[in-house]
Amino acid sequence: MTLSRRNALLATAAVVGVAPHRFWSLPAVAEQRLPPVYSVTPVAFDGVWVWENEPENQKGIVDGREFELEVGVRWRSDGEVLNLKSSTVAPVAFPEQQVLDFRIEKSEGCDAQVVPLSNTVGQLQVSSPRLERGQHVEAKAVYRLRISRFCPHYDKSQFPISQPIGQAIRQAGLGNSPGIRSDWDSVQRIVKAVTSKHELPWDKAKRFYHWVWENIEGKLGEYTSVREAIDQKVGDCEERAGVFIALCRAAGIPARLVWVPNHSWAEFCLLDHQGQPHWIPAHTAAYNWFGWTGAHELVLQKGDRFRMPGKNSVVRLISDWYSFRGRRPMIEFFGDLKPVAETGRDAGPGRRRKTRQAGWELVGNHPSNRRIRGE
Repeated sequence: MTLSRRNALLATAAVVGVAPHRFWSLPAVAEQRLPPVYSVTPVAFDGVWVWENEPENQKGIVDGREFELEVGVRWRSDGEVLNLKSSTVAPVAFPEQQVLDFRIEKSEGCDAQVVPLSNTVGQLQVSSPRLERGQHVEAKAVYRLRISRFCPHYDKSQFPISQPIGQAIRQAGLGNSPGIRSDWDSVQRIVKAVTSKHELPWDKAKRFYHWVWENIEGKLGEYTSVREAIDQKVGDCEERAGVFIALCRAAGIPARLVWVPNHSWAEFCLLDHQGQPHWIPAHTAAYNWFGWTGAHELVLQKGDRFRMPGKNSVVRLISDWYSFRGRRPMIEFFGDLKPVAETGRDAGPGRRRKTRQAGWELVGNHPSNRRIRGE
């Protein structure tokens, strides 16, 4: 199917940012599947697919790799089902993640569209008014992406002590979110203990980064909260990123969660001397990069405070969600991320496939798969 004008406009809107589109009311029968975000696996840096050090001779958005991506949902009815609705996260463009092509493919009997919830995350929304016994329905968003490493070579002198943050960035990076609060006493105590009022904001953020690595031991498990991670001194990638975010916010530095398949890190925002904002990565698990990113990771979502159609409360991560009336159908949320071979270079490692548990498993037999993050 070809890219329709409407879908092209929706994809563009997800890049430039529009007001969230809400048209689903809370249904009588609804379920959600929260994505697992738990990686603490150390990465074997090989210097080819995963870099250990920021390269001296390359700067900015570098070394792009092309990927094909499908995300979608399948329904199968064992009886009459009415008013089916479902949604799953749909990636949007970022400087390091170009959308080269995009289309919606869907079977008869359903409608599907990608709707931007903000300028940092979208949703594939699928609906069908009625399914008969034995009927199958499938819809998916199909992308061609160019995902790059981010090597800006920042220097702390670029960012002055005075940071007059505007309202939009304040809303995106300074408010509390589920499980990430900057007003907890334990967070405030750490900020006071490890920083001073007169330090450059870059130095404060780096102190918080080192504090997380030195004080929060990596341990797989379901998300708890920033407070529990600090109290117990353990957490997986999401808790560790959450602690860093909370510390930054408590110090007046905007920060947000970055979610990729089965993993997350943080970004903090600083203004340069010209008042331009820079969202700067801080990897607090698996990768030990501060200020840059040396791997090709599919970004599913940036941010950690969203209002999602079908839910009344604020959510940290955009979950897989569905609702229906009548006999319970079979449902599968699926996804496939596949690296594409380019002239003079093989496709490389990193193919991932979404599981029934909403995770993304590493698949394929590329010899370098063992060197990249597997969880």
